[in-house]
Amino acid sequence: MAERASAVVSAPDDARDAVAAGRTVSDAVVEMLVGLGIREAFGIIGGAIAPFCDVLGRAGCPRLFAMRHEGAAAFAAAEASLAASRPTLVFTTTGPGLTNALTGVCAARTEGARVLVVCGATSAAQRGRGAVQETSRHGLAIDAVGGLFDLAVTVESAAELPALANRLAYGFAKPAGFVALVALPLSLQRALATEPLVVPRVATLAPRAGADAVAGVVDALAEPFAIWAGYGARGAARQVRALAERTGSRVLCTPRAKGVFPERHPLFAGVTGFGGHAAVEEMMERERPRHVLVLGSRLGEYSSIWDPRLVPARGFIHVDVDERAFAAAYPDVPTRPVLADIGAFLDEVLAQLPDVRVTPSPAAAASVSLVARPGPVRPQVLMDVIQRVVIDGTDAIVMAEPGNSFAWTNHHLRFPSPRYRMSGYWASMGHMVTGAVGASVATGRQTVVVTGDGSMLMLNELSSAASYGARIVWIVLNDGRFGITEAGMSAQGFTPIETRFPKCDFAALARAVGANGMRVTSELELTAGVEAAMRSHGPFVLDVDIDVAERAPFLRRIQALSAMGAAPGGRS
Repeated sequence: MAERASAVVSAPDDARDAVAAGRTVSDAVVEMLVGLGIREAFGIIGGAIAPFCDVLGRAGCPRLFAMRHEGAAAFAAAEASLAASRPTLVFTTTGPGLTNALTGVCAARTEGARVLVVCGATSAAQRGRGAVQETSRHGLAIDAVGGLFDLAVTVESAAELPALANRLAYGFAKPAGFVALVALPLSLQRALATEPLVVPRVATLAPRAGADAVAGVVDALAEPFAIWAGYGARGAARQVRALAERTGSRVLCTPRAKGVFPERHPLFAGVTGFGGHAAVEEMMERERPRHVLVLGSRLGEYSSIWDPRLVPARGFIHVDVDERAFAAAYPDVPTRPVLADIGAFLDEVLAQLPDVRVTPSPAAAASVSLVARPGPVRPQVLMDVIQRVVIDGTDAIVMAEPGNSFAWTNHHLRFPSPRYRMSGYWASMGHMVTGAVGASVATGRQTVVVTGDGSMLMLNELSSAASYGARIVWIVLNDGRFGITEAGMSAQGFTPIETRFPKCDFAALARAVGANGMRVTSELELTAGVEAAMRSHGPFVLDVDIDVAERAPFLRRIQALSAMGAAPGGRS
């Protein structure tokens, strides 16, 4: 267990004198970060967090990445955590520094990331006196935003650090993710903390299903069933494939789970939800499985659109590490809940099944590639080139930004392994265009983002990517509009309002901030453009002039909105 730290001793006013006089609270917190396994820190330095950032920058680990917006820092931290499977840090100053980060914090929490936010706070002596960007109960109270976090505390004494280290260590061991906020008053950051700080090492706290639960599931799976893979099953891809091939069961996946099961495998039925495939519903109606084994998905709107055709005859068998997922999306459907780590659960199921291999029926015919033509680029042609050059030709991480971008990618791209990322729950514009910085610097892998022009104009980190030489390719679907909003409003009977804006030359923008870029205005230039982008050793923007006549495959999402009363006059 951690040793108790001594009480805070008054520190000199100057931060450097305090460091010279002895080990400070900031030193102790940075040591705690390293002990928690944090290797990357994203944020913006401000006055109220400067002493902490001074120590963080000199320590070298975690490595400090100075971003251009705190929201982008939180997105980057979330994606770094998910890509590298470890906790990450966001640092912000008081007031707007913290509030800017909150959208990214919400995304991190819904995506199951492990992120610690350390922010400045107003010192006790200055509280209630009109301090700039006051962050205390007199201004922006930590309690007011605490509900967005799994844990939110203001540290007032070095004596609190050992208990805090324990709480964070156990929080980060939770398999469903953990997002915490620690506020450090400015004066405390420079105060002395002489006692050593021990961070406990905690193994991942993944629940395991009992023998009775596994046996009951195996009995149920004696009847025809289908497997519905979610993002939570990404660490169990081997077992999912083994179960499908041993039983001959069809596999469907949510958009975030693309690649958990190879999408060109004969047993793959298709993608559900937003931008999904009609073949999935056709298979369910044709084969009528008795059960659907749901692995690691909340089955929310983007994953299922709550389609009743996906409900099996006898109900769901739902395996997840988060009990809140059970019967949430389909509350009226019989559900057998199994709280367990998916990989461990499937290992137990496979051990009880006969060791035979079912020969699957032939795979469906591959879609026919469109012939390139002069003029604006059809998104389907762009997806075909991304498939050949990026997915089939490299091991790059691929991300899709909310909007038309992830409708096209969900529907058209095929992944052999789980290296696709999209935010299908919080769906914040700007998530992936900035989150790519975190994924790239945390893993060293090339990262490709498919995004619309609206997201790139809303929030991008081209400048910070250039600062650190991040290997990122942004492929921008440039049509001078919020395309999904315009098409969606039209489909629901509304007149689109202010959905268009002047076209931006994103290649020129990239070059202006130290990155590289190229414009593509014809399908005949497309393959060469994507290949050039993938050869780049630093950040690269491929600005693609998109044919606006083509409609993204998201009609079922519009139909769902209409059913919920979004159409004029509540028409469905």
